[in-house]
Formats: sequence, structure tokens, C-alpha cells
Amino acid sequence: MLTYTYIEQGKFALTEKPKPTLQNDTDAIVKVTLASICTSDLHIKHGSVPRAVPGITVGHEMVGIVEEVGPAVTSVKVGDRVTVNVETFCGECFFCKKGFVNNCTDKHGGWALGCRIDGGQAEYVRVPYADQGLNKIPDTVTECTGPAKKSL
Repeated sequence: MLTYTYIEQGKFALTEKPKPTLQNDTDAIVKVTLASICTSDLHIKHGSVPRAVPGITVGHEMVGIVEEVGPAVTSVKVGDRVTVNVETFCGECFFCKKGFVNNCTDKHGGWALGCRIDGGQAEYVRVPYADQGLNKIPDTVTECTGPAKKSL
């Protein structure tokens, strides 16, 4: 699949990578339908994010359709339209329990997507801790800027 990848300070490139797969029971795979470039991506490009891993697909602001879920995921199912949370978080550590999810102590916690693990400037993204990181989009909300479809 085609991804927008951080190569080194000052350089991003379109690269081909394999489609992500589930790595943990709490993961989901989301087909990205819309993504946004965040100022944080620009901070990576300019070398202001020392935790950013060269070779990582950037992007942590996206929406899409759930394509696959791990056996422990209960809040979403295949086919759900979802937003992907900017932060990934375990929900169990000291910081998560206090509501400071950006400080999650898990290795995939905090600002991981698009910084330390492959993010959403791609066709698909693996979302760790899907129950905490995905939110269903109501059917009345469209992905366009026009009015929502009316229910019959």
C-alpha cells in the first residue's frame, strides 16, 4: 500500500509498505477514508520530535472503516465507520486512569501513531487499544462538507 513516510529530518516520501496486520488482541485494522496533516507532522519533518522514528508512516488524525478487529475488541465491529483518536492508550496505567492518556506508559501509548508506530497517511492503519482509540461515527454524519443524509 502507498504511505507517506518520514525518511529523515527534512524529508518525507511516498513509499510502498505491506498492509498492516493485527499484532495484539486489542488491535483493529482501519481502512482510511479521510486523513489530515497535523502541525505535529511538520514538527517531525523539521526535527522537533526526537521520538519520531525514521521510516514511520506519519499521520494521527483520520477516519475510516473498521476492516478487522482482534478478539478482545468489543466497542467496534467490522464495517463500522470510525474516528481514530489522536492518542493511543492502554486505559490501565496510572496516567490513563487519571485521564492523562497522552502520558500513557505503554510502549504504544501516548502519541504513538505516526510517531513511533505507523500512522494513518496510508490506505490502512493498525490501531492499538481499539476500544479506547476508535469512536463510531453516527450514520447521520457524512464525510463530505454537505448536509447529512436524511433517514427514511
